[in-house]
Amino acid sequence: MAALLCRRSLPRTWLCRRAGQGCGRHYRAALCAELKQPLAIEEVARRPVRPHEVRVEVHFCGVNFADILVCRGQYQEKPPLPFTPGMEFSGTVLETGADVSSVKEGDRVIGVSGFNGMAEECIADQKTLWRVPEKVSLQEAAVLPVSYGTAILALEHRAHTQPRSMMPSFT
Repeated sequence: MAALLCRRSLPRTWLCRRAGQGCGRHYRAALCAELKQPLAIEEVARRPVRPHEVRVEVHFCGVNFADILVCRGQYQEKPPLPFTPGMEFSGTVLETGADVSSVKEGDRVIGVSGFNGMAEECIADQKTLWRVPEKVSLQEAAVLPVSYGTAILALEHRAHTQPRSMMPSFT
């Protein structure tokens, strides 16, 4: 399964910062500035949300095989350098664009981004966000959009598991 980039692994100074504090127009993000090199934590300037977009305070981000491949230049999508990896994330809505009707400020959400989830904040189209029920933790929810689907695909289509079967069928 995917690893999670979460607040427990970040420096305490990062944890104490909130969107809008300090310089207010920046947030921290993991940047891939050069392929096949370690990511660097950098300050990134905020951009305004477009009418259909949502700004999310990221709580957790899945780390997927695709994230590794894109940072090595081996994924089918090749974003221009520098970029922030992170396909799937969970967090809290900070701001919505004028045309957003599916979520509101304060909602707990999961989302899929085009590689920008490994940051304190990310902006996503409202169509790629889903609200998270209160009884589901944001940590567990973070890996639902990509990693969970990948695991189900592997179990059902490659291992041919069946309901109530103890062993997968490899025929």
